[in-house]
Amino acid sequence: MIKVISFSEKVTKQIGASIAQQISCRESLHEKPIFILLEGNLGAGKTTFTKGFLEHFGIKPKAASPTFVIAKRYSTTKDKKLKTKNTISDIWHIDAYRLKSKEDLELIGFNEIKKQPHTVVLMEWPGNVKGLILKNAIRINLEYGNIENERSMEIK
Repeated sequence: MIKVISFSEKVTKQIGASIAQQISCRESLHEKPIFILLEGNLGAGKTTFTKGFLEHFGIKPKAASPTFVIAKRYSTTKDKKLKTKNTISDIWHIDAYRLKSKEDLELIGFNEIKKQPHTVVLMEWPGNVKGLILKNAIRINLEYGNIENERSMEIK
């Protein structure tokens, strides 16, 4: 487990971008997706972290949280000028806030997403999905700190 403290939205985005950089060169992405599960209260920084992750690939969504559409797919291109090797072709951002079970995830094609190579899945509110088991997922819990804009992140 790693614990990181952020004192601003900018730093939370930088942490997301740093993790994106580390993951983007993983050869294991050729076989199956990497899941990043983001937990925390409303406003704890899950979407801000995700924005930073996406910005590493030059993706700047206007409305980053897919609360109403549940899932958004972003494609990365290998010709973008990244400073590191990139093995990621697709990034899925799923907001499971309104979901109740893994059957709800199946309605958005989650079983197919789980089979896609070169893919990262960022999922907010995974604890809301009863019966969801994702082995070897990266789990990030974001919490409010003691002062304004401070966030604590535990990465497992």
